[in-house]
Amino acid sequence: KSLNHIFNEAEKLDKKTKALLLLAQTGFNGKTQKFDKVRVDQLILDVKETVEKINPAFKITFDFSLLPEDPTKLKVKGNEQLLHLALTNIIVNGCKYSDEAPVEVALGASDSKVIIVVRDSGIGIPKDEIQYIYDPYFRASNTGNYEGYGIGLPLTRNIVRLHEGELIVNSTENEGTTVQITLPIGNYKF
Repeated sequence: KSLNHIFNEAEKLDKKTKALLLLAQTGFNGKTQKFDKVRVDQLILDVKETVEKINPAFKITFDFSLLPEDPTKLKVKGNEQLLHLALTNIIVNGCKYSDEAPVEVALGASDSKVIIVVRDSGIGIPKDEIQYIYDPYFRASNTGNYEGYGIGLPLTRNIVRLHEGELIVNSTENEGTTVQITLPIGNYKF
């Protein structure tokens, strides 16, 4: 029983360490990261598969009604693994803090940007605490019943910034949270 407890604690420590290393790596200037063409609609579908493997009870719905007719507007220049991690963080948070109620993911594009919106109907973030959500290790006062380390949002913001994008979080306590990620399109012709 003791060995099992030690093993579980070691796994938690391993996850924390890996998350901290990723957080540190995303603080670099981007020269060490490999950027390629990433199609965001396919990336979101891949993230859905990952999230469902993490917890099969998590429910994700899609709104692709704003997809552009031109698929090249869905391609960004980026690091697929980092973008996958960022979106996974946001969607898992939405599912987790909504007690597994459905989380809606919408995708659209303009002539210059790809826009991803993740909306949940969960516990939300207290108004006077939203200013701290990007501080590493910060966890809102209403998250005590949920596992987490306070690393996901700072990590996600670093990844989005590394891609010259923008991350906007709007939240109302006991109503839910909406996260918008905007990334510049890659201007690929094919």
